[in-house]
Amino acid sequence: MAKVAKDLKQGVQKGLQYMELIPKEKQPVTGTEGAYYRRRQLMHQLPIYDQDPSRCRGLLENEVKVMEEFVKQYKSEALGVGEVALPGQGGLPKEEGKQPEKPEGTETTAPTTNGSIGDLSKEYVCEFCKGAAPADSPVVYSDRAGYGKQWHPTCFVCVKCSEPLVDLIYFWKDGAPWCGRHYCESLRPRCSGCDEIIFSEDYQRVEDLAWHRKHFVCEGCEQQLSGRAYIVTKGQLLCPTCSKSKRS
Repeated sequence: MAKVAKDLKQGVQKGLQYMELIPKEKQPVTGTEGAYYRRRQLMHQLPIYDQDPSRCRGLLENEVKVMEEFVKQYKSEALGVGEVALPGQGGLPKEEGKQPEKPEGTETTAPTTNGSIGDLSKEYVCEFCKGAAPADSPVVYSDRAGYGKQWHPTCFVCVKCSEPLVDLIYFWKDGAPWCGRHYCESLRPRCSGCDEIIFSEDYQRVEDLAWHRKHFVCEGCEQQLSGRAYIVTKGQLLCPTCSKSKRS
């Protein structure tokens, strides 16, 4: 019992140490800006309509099947959750009863870490910044990357937007972690009108932006713009009349 209590105490200390490595304004402590930041990031990085066809608006039957296959594939090939451990300890099995308790006031369970310190004679390097990772300081591992790579907690970010990966949820692609939003967008276009992924092959594209045909409308007067003149300014789609009125 004494050993179990000691191990639990060490686990809690490591979990708290991990939390301290995160910028204070992003620590998910209940009632703080960090908690609100986490919720915003969850909705932005992992939109529910990127995961559940029933939460999309107006998918046709054949598009539902395409989306279901899309989600099934990314869950199988790319989706993962980062693991927190000391350098050299990633991927090692956790002994039963060594899960650390939840630090008081946090919204999520503190990441689990192994209690032992890695090989002090080995130099561990962060995959992102290439800086040293001290053997006694927690790092993040990705099973899809292999346990020979590790990241400082603040360096486990989306390769596209450089934002921290909320709850360590990542999508592995091209040798780097992505957030869910940008991973999905790297495979299929996202509608600038409704923000959902487009699963139809019939859509409107203007430069690097895309729209469902039904959402290709003026953001000022809402008239359909397919086959008509339009202007795209700073990501905003307008008819010539509304564009002129905004400039005046």
